[in-house]
Amino acid sequence: MTAVERAVVTALDTAAFASYPSALDKLRQELRMDGWHDAAQLEQFLTHLGEGAIAMLFRCTVCGTHLAYAGAS
Repeated sequence: MTAVERAVVTALDTAAFASYPSALDKLRQELRMDGWHDAAQLEQFLTHLGEGAIAMLFRCTVCGTHLAYAGAS
């Protein structure tokens, strides 16, 4: 998926992800591939989105699939 095919929907906190479980699952998978192997630490991070870490929700403009990106400073 190219940048042209993605549209930012909004920044999300943990509670808002309840409406986008597939995006949260994909984010969890991507974080594991990026080195988050400790499941408890990963879930701690995901349950505190919006508190020092931000998650952005994207929607593919071609197929409508929701994806997410999370980062912290």
